[in-house]
Amino acid sequence: MEQLRGRWRVKDAKLAPLHAEASARLARFRRWSARHVPRSENSAADALANEALDRVAAGGPAVVVRRPGEGIRSEAGPRLADAPAGSADAPAGEAPRVRRAAARDQLPLGLEPGFDPGDPGPEAGELRVRILGSGTSQGIPRIACDCATCTSDDPRDRRLRASVLLAWGARRVVIDCGPDFRAQALAADLDRLDAVLLTHEHQDAIGGLDDLRRFNEITGGYLPVHAFAETLEVVARRFAYAFVPGQPRFAGLPMLRPAVIDGPFEIAGRRFVPVPVLHGQVTTVGFRTGGFACLPDVNRIEPPSMELLRDLDALVLNALRDEPHPAHQSVDQALAVVAELRPRRTFLIHLDHELRHAALAARLPAGVEIAVDGLELRVPR
Repeated sequence: MEQLRGRWRVKDAKLAPLHAEASARLARFRRWSARHVPRSENSAADALANEALDRVAAGGPAVVVRRPGEGIRSEAGPRLADAPAGSADAPAGEAPRVRRAAARDQLPLGLEPGFDPGDPGPEAGELRVRILGSGTSQGIPRIACDCATCTSDDPRDRRLRASVLLAWGARRVVIDCGPDFRAQALAADLDRLDAVLLTHEHQDAIGGLDDLRRFNEITGGYLPVHAFAETLEVVARRFAYAFVPGQPRFAGLPMLRPAVIDGPFEIAGRRFVPVPVLHGQVTTVGFRTGGFACLPDVNRIEPPSMELLRDLDALVLNALRDEPHPAHQSVDQALAVVAELRPRRTFLIHLDHELRHAALAARLPAGVEIAVDGLELRVPR
């Protein structure tokens, strides 16, 4: 308090930028006052601060998000409020969508003049991509559906929930980890995983997070989960037992470490650029690394994000069906994006059962293909 009031000088180098930010924010008010509240009289704030310190000590960022009335860490250990049940496309109990969308639309990407979104990073090398799943939140075939696609004998019409595996050198990263992840990992013979990137918090993107515990068992350490702060908030509530800081060793439960996306980041020498996109009324995130980009859940891409997607060798892009949809691109909308960006190759993903593989493939333009489950490709950068 004395430092904020200007009575004491800030000597600690770690506190100086925090003091400067707080002072700048307070300067926007016509007048303000501050009062010191002893720790003994403010147990909730003390508990949040301690949990943030615990998370940092465990190797993760200090992501502690609470709303009034939710559980706070006690001496017995971390306690998160029980996550409400929700559907794949509309989880219940979340903050209003307007607040979430507004916060994400203003995501500070931290880009500087001359930033090259296609720079793969200092230790990137060739990127190997495997489509783990190419279907929608219900998968194809749908349960109890006798349509032509769901009853098709063409194996290309069988689509697990959308997910993509990226590999360079010995490193492995997965984009989205849905309910089919176990089967997808077995099919890909996946024996290690270095990180998880989440596009959003719908169940078809996070339903397989519990299966990540096998990789904790193999390595004995935490696995970072990169996502927007709002996404991590929901995920950490739904999988509270997996986000417990300070575990000394694997004990049968997932050990996940939150990694907030607030700009470009690196994993083992490869740079990833977050690409904010609209998914209905909510802004989710796609990812670009080098000459590859993946946007599995999108219905509109705003101009600033389009600029992050120029000069691509390969683009994985959502195309749900022919008819318009409030949260996903149609085939024509996806092709319009392709026509503007002109990537060298495009693979359509997140296809629903209105689209049969053979019929759709026959009418796609040159350079545009369908991302079938198990498809593998190589990107030079």
